[in-house]
This record gives sequence, C-alpha cells and structure tokens, in this order.
Amino acid sequence: MGKETYAPPTFLKWASGDVAKDYPGKTFMISCNEAIARGAIEAGVKVVAAYPGSPLQYTIESLAMAAKIYPSMHVEWSSNEKVAYDVALGAAMAGVRALSPMKQLGMNVVIDSLVQGANLGPSGLVLAVGDDPGALETENEMDTRYLARYAEVPVIEPTSIQEVKDYTFQAFELSEKIKLPVVVRITTGLAYQRAPVTFGEIRHDIRERETSFDKNRRWLLGDAFPWPMKPFGAKHMRFHDELPVREWENTVGSLPKARYTEKVVDELPWNTLVFGREARFGVIAVGECYQEAMEAVKFLGVKEKVAVLKLVTSYPLPQSKVAEILEKTEKVLVVEQIEPFVETEVRAFSANMDRHAKIFGKLTGDIPICNEITRNMIGRALGKMLNVAFLPREEEERIERGKNLLYRELFFINVPRFCPGCPELAAGFALKTVCNELYGENVTFIGDVGCYGMLAVPPLNASHANLSMGSGISMASGIYHAGSKDKIIAYIGDSTFFHSGMSALVNAVYNKANLLLYVLDNRTTGNTGHQPHPGAFGITATREPTKILDIEEIVKSFQVDYVKVVDPYNFEETTKTLREALEVEGVAVVIARQTCALLAQRIKGLIAK
Repeated sequence: MGKETYAPPTFLKWASGDVAKDYPGKTFMISCNEAIARGAIEAGVKVVAAYPGSPLQYTIESLAMAAKIYPSMHVEWSSNEKVAYDVALGAAMAGVRALSPMKQLGMNVVIDSLVQGANLGPSGLVLAVGDDPGALETENEMDTRYLARYAEVPVIEPTSIQEVKDYTFQAFELSEKIKLPVVVRITTGLAYQRAPVTFGEIRHDIRERETSFDKNRRWLLGDAFPWPMKPFGAKHMRFHDELPVREWENTVGSLPKARYTEKVVDELPWNTLVFGREARFGVIAVGECYQEAMEAVKFLGVKEKVAVLKLVTSYPLPQSKVAEILEKTEKVLVVEQIEPFVETEVRAFSANMDRHAKIFGKLTGDIPICNEITRNMIGRALGKMLNVAFLPREEEERIERGKNLLYRELFFINVPRFCPGCPELAAGFALKTVCNELYGENVTFIGDVGCYGMLAVPPLNASHANLSMGSGISMASGIYHAGSKDKIIAYIGDSTFFHSGMSALVNAVYNKANLLLYVLDNRTTGNTGHQPHPGAFGITATREPTKILDIEEIVKSFQVDYVKVVDPYNFEETTKTLREALEVEGVAVVIARQTCALLAQRIKGLIAK
C-alpha cells in the first residue's frame, strides 16, 4: 500500500491551481468547479470538507491545490457528506468561513444536521450543491431546493460562471449577515461549462482571523436546553417564528430571523427585472435557465415585448420584484430546472394579490417536467404565449431527433459497462458462478451505489435491489428477518463501506442476520474520479501522508463470523473462499481486493493522467 497505489488526481481539466493565484482584476478561462473554489478562496474560506460526488467533486481538487499555497486553509475528503457538513458547521461555529460541496443526493445525507444546525445560527457557512436535471450522472432527478426550504435556509442560483464565482463569495457574506447556512445551487449544465472569469481580491485577512468559539453562547437544542427555557427556545429558533420581538441569539437587530432574511434577500441587487418597451408578457428565469431564456427571447425577436426577471435567489423569493412582474404583465412563464419549485412559490405568493398575471410553466404543461430545460423548450412555450412561431434551426431539430432515437428506441446501446479488465467484474463473475452452482434461482442479491452497480445489468444480472449508499446491508438484513428462504448476499464498495456501511454491518451482526457481505475493494473512490478515502492511498485531499485503515481489521473488530481477503483476478481462490463463506451461519464477509484497472494503468503511466 501507499506509494504503489498512488496516482495523481483525474480530470484536472476541471480543476487547476490558477484559482489560488492572487491576481485581482485578471481574467482566466475556468470551469464551474474552479469558479466555486475561487469564490470561496476570495471569501477567505478556511475549512472545506466534502465527499466525492458528481458534478462538484473537482471543486475540492482546486481547493486542495490552494491549501498547499495557503497552509492555514484545511481541505479534506470526509468519510461521508454528513460528516463533511458537520466539520464545516463546527468550523463556522468557531468563527471561520467554511464550505461543503456535494451532489444533490448528498443533501439527503446532510439533512438532519442541516435542519438542526441552521437553528444554531452559524455564520459564514456555505453549501455548494450540484443538482442533475435529466439524471445524467446520478440515480434520479432530485431538487434540493425543497430540502433547503425544509431546513429554512436561503438558496442562490447563479446564471453564469462569473456569477458562480461572485455569488459563492457573496454567499459567505450573506451567511454572516443573516446567521444561517446558505446553499449555492449548481445544475449539471452549468457545472460543466467553462468561461472567462475576472478574479477579485483574496480576503487573506478573513482566512487568518483568530478562531473564536463562543463557549458562553447556547449552542444547544432540544433536550439539552434547561427545562424553563426549552419551550421558548425550541419554538423561537424556527425560521418563521411569530413570537414577540426581543433580543435573542438567532435574531438580527429588531426583526426575527425569517423576516430579516426575507428583507435582506428582497434588497439584493442580484435579481434583476428588465421590461421591454411593449412588455405585456413576462419570463421568470431561474439560475442557469436565464441563459437559455435570453437565447429564446433573442431567437424569437421579442425582446421589446417581454419583461424578464433574472432570479438568482430562488428561496426566499425577492417579493417586490415578483410582485412587480405579476402586476405589470398579462402572462408570466416560469422556467427552472427540475421541479416547479419557484413556480409553486410564485403561485402561492400571487394568491394574496388582487390582480396578477396568469402563470405558466411546468404545472401547466408548457415546460417539460423532466430533463434539462433547453432554449428550444422555452422558445416553444414563449412563442405559444406570444402567438409567435418558434422554428428551431434544422440542425437543432436533427440533434433532438437523434437524441430521441437513442433514448427511446435504441436505449440498449447506452447500457453502462465495466471498464475492460475491471476487478469488480471479475469479482462479480466469481460470485455469480458460485451462486448458480449452489443455489440456482434461490439467491437474493442486494447491491449498493458505486461502479459495481453495473453488476445489475446483463450478462450477470446480479442485483435485485439498489437504493442508496450503505443501504444494501440493512436491506439484506431486513429481507432475512422477513423470513426469506433465499441465500441473502449484499455487496458494497470500499469507499461506500467507509461512507455508511460500517453502522449497517454492526447492526447486522448485533441483530443476528444471516448473510454474506461482499466488499468490492478497488482501493479508491472509482466512480467519481479516483479520490482517496480512509482505506486507499494513505494520502489526504491535499496529498499529505496519513494512515490507511484496513477494512479486514475493522470487520474483525465487529465480531463477524467469517472474514477473508481474496484477489478477484484469482478465480480459483475467489470461488473457493466464496463457497466457504456461504456455508457460514451468521454474517460472513469476503473482501475482493484489487486496484481499479484504470487506476493501475495510470499508475504505470500507460494511459494519460
């Protein structure tokens, strides 16, 4: 281990050390991930923590390079998203600025701490979240704005790469002003753009300010409150409290937090409303959709006939601007990625108005409810509203026809495959071979989230269920305790084991499940670009040497009934071990350990790094 499994980070086209350069006023061509990193660096971020997840994992790569230049900055790959957020929250509580980037599904893992932690009133805490319209990189289309609203924290949606940098910086400022975490929402289409971005000044003074954890402040929730204070404290710390105004840790000035936050957002200059000279129709364009909407307006030639509200703060809404566009137009089209979140908020807001424009969008079927929203989609809806013909270019129509053919009629050619020589494919083949011999159809395979998810597809078909990271072991336990007569097999990857598999395995042992856990250990976080984890490389995010945790030793400490490590390339050894493990009554663990084939080639210098 160590040196022989080390390799430089992948996909450096999305991350570079340029973002750490102290060149205010200069312009660099950078990616969205770099723009997030640059905004955080300019804001004086001191602590950054994340778990790898597309499309924002490259943000950490850029910040890790910056941390080598500015030693006071701490950047880490955490064991999971909740751990990462809690690290960032602790740093913010200690008086420094902190960032936690994640994919949209990571927000699910974070939600417990986000809801509770927001009530503590942290300052200078930003979450950058990558949503995935069309589920191009992840399991589903999930709109994190609903979780942000549930946690009652503001959401910022930049419309360009320059704004990603600028508003990431401003998110820290806003967080310190309102004493709440702030979410910067990035969608996939924006996440993989590159654009020229003008750098600002780096606030070294903020990063170097003295840590100040206030021990006299009540950082307590729920049962931790002294009994006489609990009823008042627990209620007053909610976002929408209506208690009499009084000084409290989570109020700012003379307004309760919610009212103050809405007032601050309403006054922000980021949301702009522009009326054409003959504007009777309006467009509310949210985040990335603003670019597409402006292209559609230009293509239709209706600039003077529409009013456009560029909406950067999707929660809470800038009420004065929303009211103005609804009052001064006849029809308004709301365009946004994934769910009709803003459209629903606008409709609720309009209910208290005497007169307002008729609202169109996803809820009326004028904008598709799924997949990425494009200029053509907006153009067709806007053209219908204005009674103007929208005719896409022939080339664009041809591309759309091609996509439809691929997705609907030839989908089988897009089935994911393992990389050639993948050790997880070898491990899966050995498992399926043994199970076919011993059990035939009387076996249940429960998968998990990672490269090995492709064991579910032909020819192996070795997965009957797959939900979320770490859930496979617990679901397998549940199937056993339900009384299934099948042999129950769960499999999980090495990075996912550290993410959320350990507690599930402890539970299976403690509650006397009878199953085989197959750990597919390819020595890296392979699915997102070969990032290190506690059991791989022996290096941190900033490439500093650290300890390597051995999954076999950890599993032994859990008192499983059987554990053995095999090389999946050794078919005879692997199948023999699997037969032994499958005979065990209780929880057996087999660890199929072999370095990712792609990573191994990169280490040897046989393919580009």
